[in-house]
Amino acid sequence: MHNLNNQIIVYTDNPESYRSTLLNSLTDINYCSCPEQLCDEMLEKEYSGLVLDIHKIMKTPCCIRNRILSFSDNMPTMRTLEKTNKPIFLDSHEDFLCNCQSNCCAEQKDSCSINVSIPVEISLDNDPAMAKGIHGTIHHIFDHGCSFHTKTNLSEHNFLYLKIYELRNQLPIYVGVCSRQNSSDFSCGYKVKFLRIKNDQKQEMNEKFILS
Repeated sequence: MHNLNNQIIVYTDNPESYRSTLLNSLTDINYCSCPEQLCDEMLEKEYSGLVLDIHKIMKTPCCIRNRILSFSDNMPTMRTLEKTNKPIFLDSHEDFLCNCQSNCCAEQKDSCSINVSIPVEISLDNDPAMAKGIHGTIHHIFDHGCSFHTKTNLSEHNFLYLKIYELRNQLPIYVGVCSRQNSSDFSCGYKVKFLRIKNDQKQEMNEKFILS
């Protein structure tokens, strides 16, 4: 029986090849062949795991490929080779499914957001050096992301870099935009998911804001 909370997403052009696999019998699967749609799905929903066809991911344009791989940094990921009617799994089924279940349970135990007021510098995902930084303020921090406001309209951008000056390690954090909201003071609010964040940055945020 499927675990309704244990949903994975598969990046493939051949969903039929997965129908008779163990994955199909033990998880709910969403198949996606469009790279832009995959990124949108990953930002809008909480998936417990990601399956990537190696040939397809390598043929994906570099910029979008890097975005997709940023999601795999923080979630169980399994690689496949689609050479026959059934995919060849390059990683352990058992480990992947176990990690997906653990990830699913962790998401259900997410902490509430913590109210803060922290200055942040923002840049677009084509500006990792933050040469054209934009000022904003973080208002909420939670386990896997934060929400902030800025006077600059970033509604056309789904991926950003954040530099949080209150952290000792001020390396820009790569984030994906989950939702947007306009405020009465004409500022723009964004809720983002941390995609590439260093362990020491996450630990310091937990110690300073979430667990304090």
